[in-house]
Amino acid sequence: MEVHAHTPHALPWEIRIADSYSSAERKELAGGETDPSQTASYQLQWRPMEKHLFLYEDGRMVCHLGLLRHTVEVRGAPVPVAGFGGLLVRKECRRRGYAHAVIQRAESIARGEMGLSFVISFCRPGLRTLYEQMGWREILDPVWIEQGPGRISMPAVSIVRCLCSEKWPEGEVLLCSYPW
Repeated sequence: MEVHAHTPHALPWEIRIADSYSSAERKELAGGETDPSQTASYQLQWRPMEKHLFLYEDGRMVCHLGLLRHTVEVRGAPVPVAGFGGLLVRKECRRRGYAHAVIQRAESIARGEMGLSFVISFCRPGLRTLYEQMGWREILDPVWIEQGPGRISMPAVSIVRCLCSEKWPEGEVLLCSYPW
């Protein structure tokens, strides 16, 4: 497990990276909310994440973000990406910069350790502004995801972050997997 420590707002915290995220950890972080990500209405099957970033404040988990490596197709061409998903901040800890911190750390991993130029995530419309403030942009072309009945259009907002000077290619995106 990797640990990355910071001290924002004069309060000690650290980011830990792990290979798993148990349902008990998610339930505890959700604090009793049954649909904390507010994505149940989409009725989607989601892909599990490969790595998990946890932000701890004073030894207590307050934020999670999942990370994976994937290759999408844009106009038939392969585009390697990092996928971010499962962002969750403990309800009473929101609006303190924890989501920004864990997203920035995950972007650093995607760019540095994974050598990727792009990150894709999916969010409900209410979170679009959070991501846009960090330089993310909505993918305006159709994004197609796999689900039980076959390929469908992604109902959530599809967003991308360019981690280098390269520009995200235009054209419809085939995820070729469940979303994350």
